[in-house]
Amino acid sequence: MKWTVFFVLFLMTLAAPTLAADEINYTSQPDELVIFLNNIAYARDTISLPGDVDVRLILPSQIYPDTLILRENDERIPAYRLTQGADGQIAVQWQSTAQGEVREVTAEYLLSGVGWAPKYDMWLGDEDATTVDLDFFAEIRNAALSLDEVSVRLVAGRVDSSQMLNNISTVTANQYLAGYMSPQTSSGQSLTGEATIQHVYTLGSVTAEPGEAVYTRLQESTLPARRVFLWNAPSDQQVTAIYKVTNESELPFAEGIVRIYQDDLFLGSDFVELTPIGSEGSITVGRLQNVRVNRTETQTAVEATFGTRSDRDTLHEITLSLSNFGDEALEIEVVDRYSPLALDFVFGQEPAREGDNVLRWIATVEPGATVDIRYEYKD
Repeated sequence: MKWTVFFVLFLMTLAAPTLAADEINYTSQPDELVIFLNNIAYARDTISLPGDVDVRLILPSQIYPDTLILRENDERIPAYRLTQGADGQIAVQWQSTAQGEVREVTAEYLLSGVGWAPKYDMWLGDEDATTVDLDFFAEIRNAALSLDEVSVRLVAGRVDSSQMLNNISTVTANQYLAGYMSPQTSSGQSLTGEATIQHVYTLGSVTAEPGEAVYTRLQESTLPARRVFLWNAPSDQQVTAIYKVTNESELPFAEGIVRIYQDDLFLGSDFVELTPIGSEGSITVGRLQNVRVNRTETQTAVEATFGTRSDRDTLHEITLSLSNFGDEALEIEVVDRYSPLALDFVFGQEPAREGDNVLRWIATVEPGATVDIRYEYKD
């Protein structure tokens, strides 16, 4: 009897390696990545596997597990199991029903730790130049996984990660306005997050290890530009020099930071908004040191009569003063804001009225001269 039990155990020991050989451990390494600005990427991994072998697919620890989509031979896998080990790695297993000697498996998921940012370098010519030179680079930051000749697209947009971390679905105001039918029963749902996409840049193949940053130039251009001098009187103590750059390149410019250079000197940095092809982007390059500006305002209580009723108003008297200590005439846009309750305007020089209670003047200030813009109103 003891010999029989020993012989059975011996046979079971011989069979174990055979069973282990029928299972493959495969670590997912994406073939394609779509990278967003806020350190989130959408990955797709395509794997060819023998049809008669069970698979234990190891996923990156940075994935959002509830975004995983598995397919075999273009059919969605109906049931699978995720297991997270002590080392943080996530393994997925499923019972294959695919027929044939080879099956194509695709895994798609969102993961954190991979992001990108636009990087702009702008060179100015002389003060009268009507063009600027602009280099547009993509900075790809990888803190998640090894990338080996991965096909990459860059999205000028962000994924709303707060929705991915919120496991209870909520109905937005826009859904109600569009016509929302309440379900008879409700249950928690896991959301994948709303994505805002302004533009998609096709980059090509990228190789990078965790901790590396990869820089790739997307565009090199000489672009039309015009210089604008602007004084925002309610908030600024100096006149700002802004370059309005027309995007005549082949790509829209995603919002990002522009570093500015002139005569082999670094002048500073500024934010540039999303600039579609054919539109203008605004880039601040500095302040005018040879122009002094000053905004003064006096407020006086005045008696107002409305029929048989008397009331008190406040009279606002504003002076916007610009002095040019340079040696050339300057055309300066002057912007001021007034109270939403303002009435009875009196202008020494008529402005253009814009939204958000904005007044705008164009002032030409000769060398050594001072220009005063005066107006008043009541509220």
